[in-house]
Formats: sequence, C-alpha cells, structure tokens
Amino acid sequence: MRNNIAKGRESGVALLSGGLDSAVSLAIAAGKYDVSLSLFFDYGQIPAEKEEESSRAFAQHYGTAFEKVDLQWLGHISSSTMTPGGDDTPDYPVEGHPDEQARVSRAVWVENRNGIFVNVAAAFAAARAAAVIITGFNSEEAGAFPDNSREFVDVVNRALAISTGAPVRVESPTLAMQKREVVERGIELGLPWEHIWSCYRGGERMCGRCESCVRLKRAVGGTHARASIFFEDD
Repeated sequence: MRNNIAKGRESGVALLSGGLDSAVSLAIAAGKYDVSLSLFFDYGQIPAEKEEESSRAFAQHYGTAFEKVDLQWLGHISSSTMTPGGDDTPDYPVEGHPDEQARVSRAVWVENRNGIFVNVAAAFAAARAAAVIITGFNSEEAGAFPDNSREFVDVVNRALAISTGAPVRVESPTLAMQKREVVERGIELGLPWEHIWSCYRGGERMCGRCESCVRLKRAVGGTHARASIFFEDD
C-alpha cells in the first residue's frame, strides 16, 4: 500500500462509466487525491463494450489501475431499456412535454444502480485503505435521476460511516454543476475528448438521439470540445 499519509494525500477509488461526468470527476480528483484504482461495472447494459473501452482509456490516461466488476445479475432483473430485459431505448423528446421527458428518463433508469455501485466501491476502498469514492453526479441529471443528487450522497455517506468500519466517503466533484459547466471544467483540464462514450446505445458512434447524447450535445454546443465528439447524425 502506498504511503499516502507521508504524501499528504488521501487515497481514492474512482467509478468510471466512460461518460463525461465520471471522466471529468476523475480528472478533478487526480489533482487532489492519490487515485489508485478505477472501477467499471458491467451489469449487462447495451453499451457495455463501448463504455468499458472508454473507461479503460481514461484510467490509463490518468494513471490509475483498472478493474472490471461483473454485475450481470443486475441487468437480468432490471426492466431498464439499457439492459437486455428492457424494450428498445427511446429517443429523448427534446421539444416534448416535461411529462413525456420524465417518462423517457424513467425508461432508461436502472433502479438503485448507483446505490449498488457505491456500496461495491466502498468494499474496494475499505480493503485498500482508501478514504474517498469518486463519482460523476451532476445537478442537471439529479432532477431526472434521484440517485445523482446531493441528498443521495449525504444519505449514503451516513450509511457508509456505519457499514465499512473505516472512514470511507463518497465525493462527486461535479455534483453542483450543470452539464455545460462540466464540459467547461473538462476543457480547462485538457480532457481527452476522443475517449468519451455517453450513449445509451452501442453502435459504432454515439446515436445523438438518446437522453444521454442529447444532454451531451446540448452541453458541448459552441465549445471547441464539440469537434472531437462524433454522433451518428453529424
């Protein structure tokens, strides 16, 4: 184990999905913590192969070890359209009524996914004497997905204080940011944009039509990051 006390930096474990928020969170955390490990969760999601490829690339770029965690059972029990048991992933109705947008968000949501991810990561962190679990939540998506919210982080940290037997906590450097702010921070940090995969589908390129793609396209519009992100409809 690294001598983190001597270095004056806490050790961290990062959660990577290959998407914008987790990548920028890792980039921010790398300047603050000794991030020794990145975890990628394969729960049978449709874009798992693309997500893993992107996550490995980010882990390598930021110099962390990488581990893939098999959670196939989660995909088997979930009805999310992101998993084999769900229907086709719907396009996001950009100009649609808020109720219709909420319906689409609900269709892709995997219930308690982040709760499971954080608790698995806490076991890794406690075993490695790491104090911080780094996640990529943001305030924009918290409105649609409650397990991206500050309330979720506060509650799970209270639980981890009891369940790990060690000082392990969740931090999300992007928690208070809108997507556009996350992009701007990524630009400041020189994020390797070519590694991003933020699509709920698993094609050769990001579809540009699912909720994740729509949010990313809207966030990067008008920035120089846009030139390095390719969608099927470009």
